[in-house]
Amino acid sequence: VFGTDLDENAITAVGENLEANGISGESFTVLQGNIIDDKAVQDAAGYEKYDIAVANILADVLVALSPVIVNQLKPGGIYITSGIIDDKESVVVEAVKAAGLEVLEVTCQGEWVGVTARKPL
Repeated sequence: VFGTDLDENAITAVGENLEANGISGESFTVLQGNIIDDKAVQDAAGYEKYDIAVANILADVLVALSPVIVNQLKPGGIYITSGIIDDKESVVVEAVKAAGLEVLEVTCQGEWVGVTARKPL
């Protein structure tokens, strides 16, 4: 598992959650940084390496993230997004499609939306 976050507190929380759940830090890497515009973070994550990428964050960030994260996904990899307020659904769906991903499902729970997509083989 590889994760990134801008917030130092989130990085600390990941370590605490790993320990609380008995998960070895050897199987989980987390970096403080911005994968959207930091090539060093992108390189650390690796390319065409992941079967699944998940992002639970604001729609505007997902729009910027989608054309980047597609590079980290293996062909056939799944991209799961959430944290999208319902009036931003179409913006995220279009960004995901523009990144070359196939939208598989859009799910709604109250005013919140999730978009699941796949990178072509």
